[in-house]
Amino acid sequence: MNDKTFRLEILTPQKTVFTGMVISLVAPGTIGYLGVLANHAPLMTTLVPGKVTFRDLAGATQTLQSTGGGFLDVAQNRATILADSIA
Repeated sequence: MNDKTFRLEILTPQKTVFTGMVISLVAPGTIGYLGVLANHAPLMTTLVPGKVTFRDLAGATQTLQSTGGGFLDVAQNRATILADSIA
């Protein structure tokens, strides 16, 4: 594991949308978009509908559209998004 990466999991009630190591994450928080990099301070917040963007190990950017609310939990170099729905 690289010291500039962290594990990201994006889950909905229906399926696991993404699991893997990433370089960065941007997610739609209640009061604005949140950016997460490796070794981020612990955080738990609600999410609103909007774009979820992350950069994978190859440097490619992937964008998903969250159409419902959810939660973001960041701790111990892991980020977990629990979303109502995401595409």
